[in-house]
Amino acid sequence: MAISSLSRAVRRVTALAAAALLMTFGVASSAQADVVSPSTAPSVRMLTYNACGAACAHTGVTPGEWAGTIQSAVDHWSADSLMLTEVCYGQYAALRDRLTGYAPAWYATSSGPSGCGKWGTDLRFGLAVFVKTSSVERLTAQLPANPEDSNTRGLLCAKGAIEGRTTLSCVTHLSHRGDSGRLAQAQEVRRQVDAWAGTLPVILAGDFNAAPVSPETSEFYGFQGGTGRYGEVDESDQDYFHSGCTGTYCRSGETTHPNGKLDYIFVSADHFRSVQGDAMGKTENMSDHNLLRGAAAWE
Repeated sequence: MAISSLSRAVRRVTALAAAALLMTFGVASSAQADVVSPSTAPSVRMLTYNACGAACAHTGVTPGEWAGTIQSAVDHWSADSLMLTEVCYGQYAALRDRLTGYAPAWYATSSGPSGCGKWGTDLRFGLAVFVKTSSVERLTAQLPANPEDSNTRGLLCAKGAIEGRTTLSCVTHLSHRGDSGRLAQAQEVRRQVDAWAGTLPVILAGDFNAAPVSPETSEFYGFQGGTGRYGEVDESDQDYFHSGCTGTYCRSGETTHPNGKLDYIFVSADHFRSVQGDAMGKTENMSDHNLLRGAAAWE
């Protein structure tokens, strides 16, 4: 599918002064020359974050402190949608109580990893979406089981207005092992999101546990061998183009985890243009992933 709208030159700005950077997430040290400014980025703003709620230590961090850090990121970016993976219910509840003006959606993919006990007595674990609107319709699907991964994987979407346009904001977390199982999950995400969205704009984010050039992400990218209908917010960051990249955009982007770029914000190419993205620096006691923020203009 042609996505000429997403191939237009992406506005990039030089590094901001430290005081103008995101209050609680620093800029990744490897990306100092590629910082997207909140004052100049397109108006539709998104964040995605693997919260590592059960597996990371979060030493000395209370639910309220954790939620306050995320709230600061949301406020600083003026985010229209926030999409979280690996979030414990106690984290979700604390953030829900803080994010006034945002409609929440929650989907528990697990009934209780013991690591969620640090956030409260409710040990449920899963996915969350927050949209800056009055209400959303919650849509959920369990993804195909992966014989190489015992974790239940899911898809959560929240249908609601962003800047007056009904939009589907979705989050998923694919398996961390088992290539064939992960590909089957990616294919189900594509099928289900397409069925729910119809002709609506789509923002699809999360931890895909796959490289930009992989069969799994080929389900979503609409160019360079991909068969999907999306662009990705960091596709024009030439600092991270690999040797096969030509032109002004590429299936690439800043790393979001020690294993590479695993986190994505895809946007439907028929509805969005002028995409921008940044992987922010890690914050102590938060996660082993970087916060990924993106922006786009309406087509």
